[in-house]
Amino acid sequence: MVKMTRPSDTEQFTFARIQAGLISCSEMVGEEFFPKMVEALAKVLSVRWVLLSKLHPSDCDKSRTLAFWDNGWAENFEYRLDNSPCGNVVSHGACNYSANLGSLFPDNAMLQEMAAESYVGTPLRSSSGEVLGILAALDDKPLRSARRATEIVELFSGRTAAELERLATASLNERLGRIVEDSVSEAYIFRADNYHFELVNRGARENLGYSMEELRSLTPWALKPKFTKNEFLQSIAPLRSGEIPNLLFETLHERKDGSRYDVSVQLQFFPGAESLFYAAISDITERKRAEQAQAHLAAIVESSREAIISKALDGTIQSWNQGAERIFGYSANEIIGKSIRLLIPPERQDEEDAILEKISRAEPIRNYETVRINREGSRVDVSVTVSPIFNSAGRIIGASKIAHDIRERKQAEERERLLVGEVNHRAKNILALVQAIARQTAAKDTDTFVKNFEARILALSASHDLLVHNNWHEIELEQLVRSQLGHFKDTFDTRIKLSGPLLKITASAAQAIGMAVYELATNAAKYGALSEEDGTIAIRWELSDSKLPEAKFTLQWTEQGGPPVEAPTQSGFGSMVIDQLLAASLQGQVEMDWRPTGLVCTVTCPATNLLSR
Repeated sequence: MVKMTRPSDTEQFTFARIQAGLISCSEMVGEEFFPKMVEALAKVLSVRWVLLSKLHPSDCDKSRTLAFWDNGWAENFEYRLDNSPCGNVVSHGACNYSANLGSLFPDNAMLQEMAAESYVGTPLRSSSGEVLGILAALDDKPLRSARRATEIVELFSGRTAAELERLATASLNERLGRIVEDSVSEAYIFRADNYHFELVNRGARENLGYSMEELRSLTPWALKPKFTKNEFLQSIAPLRSGEIPNLLFETLHERKDGSRYDVSVQLQFFPGAESLFYAAISDITERKRAEQAQAHLAAIVESSREAIISKALDGTIQSWNQGAERIFGYSANEIIGKSIRLLIPPERQDEEDAILEKISRAEPIRNYETVRINREGSRVDVSVTVSPIFNSAGRIIGASKIAHDIRERKQAEERERLLVGEVNHRAKNILALVQAIARQTAAKDTDTFVKNFEARILALSASHDLLVHNNWHEIELEQLVRSQLGHFKDTFDTRIKLSGPLLKITASAAQAIGMAVYELATNAAKYGALSEEDGTIAIRWELSDSKLPEAKFTLQWTEQGGPPVEAPTQSGFGSMVIDQLLAASLQGQVEMDWRPTGLVCTVTCPATNLLSR
């Protein structure tokens, strides 16, 4: 406060004028105060000009008048502070120039145009000491008492600065109020004594479906189904006691219609006279859904058996799932940050250049079959799908790659190709065999021919049934022999005895041995051991003690108890099968010993020629 000296008798009129001037504008508030104040100050000082200006909010070298007196109210204007007495007021405080103002500030065009002779001014300061504006008086003649004029201006400046700050604060509060009210975020203010809502902004009211009057009877826990009253009060206790400056948490809000939505809450407490809580709340429903979808997708990606990889445009691997680890052998820690080219064979490196070129044009690559290299250096057949990855601005920043392991499919295709070739080869062999059977099945009449031919075809079919049942891979030798002796199955273990180790033989060997066993059994039934009730047959096979590939395989057919036998005078189909087909298929030797006690047929060959490897 400016200390006023007691006026002398010669100054009583001036002092009275000061009082009258202050009284004339004391009842004015707001923007109406400023023009009334500059008029009163001009009359008290008996000067031509009085200006009240406010500093520019963003340019510290400018100021704009809020009220201007020039022997009457005049239009407001903006002016520069450099090279002016007002600039000195802002930087140094109250100033007065009783005369020769124009010569003191020769570069100030405004002063030169006004032809002002004297100046007195003071800064308008806020309660915190910040300069808000300037109050200045100018005249076209020298001041009689610059000190006295400065005191009067400072006297008027106190109320002026207070009103300027009040309006600025009110304007700011009004602007903040409008911003909060119109904000898409939800804002709540509730009392600290009864926790009832006092203010809730429009965004919150519309989302909740309540009116402001309805909300004033509600409390925070009425909107938060996850909280009881006690739980809510316990959660805010550290905030109310001052232990923490604010409280952050996520919960649910319940609308008037009973529906719920996820929210993020930031709660503050204002103690003292206000004693209020302020909550800024954001609806995070979409974020929660996105997080759940992302977590769900991440779980699918991580658990997928497909290799799912993301990479930057330079080929640097950025993500790597368990499927990729299973197919390529690298763990995520080993491979992330390295180039995708590590998985590409040297002769296929140009594939990556072509892929990146297409990705840069936002062209996806679908089901591209190629070869990649795993951690062990082995080659892996894969089917690759590559798609561009876009950022939020729509710019391509990388690529996602899904690699499907097609090794099993490729192997199946190769097996199928080989099988088709094998079937073709076997079909030709079977047709040749059928032709040989037909030619060698001699008979005196058609019925006998048909009977013998059908029997031999059925024997061949029995071998084929076993081969088909075993997918043409291999057959147990004992199973094959039993199938060819099916007509005599009642005599197994009594008249026909089988002995030998468990052996699995190849398909080609099975065809030859099966036909040979059938022919031996047919001959035994007609002329040998099986033609009489006391005859027996022993079928024995063995491997020599040597290890493969030196081991020898031996199969011996021995008949006893039948009629005396003699070597045939001519070769029939049976002899052809046994001597030629069997020997050729096994690349071994066949010995037919026609003993008086019965036929003994011995077959020997390298074990590798018939055993499944």
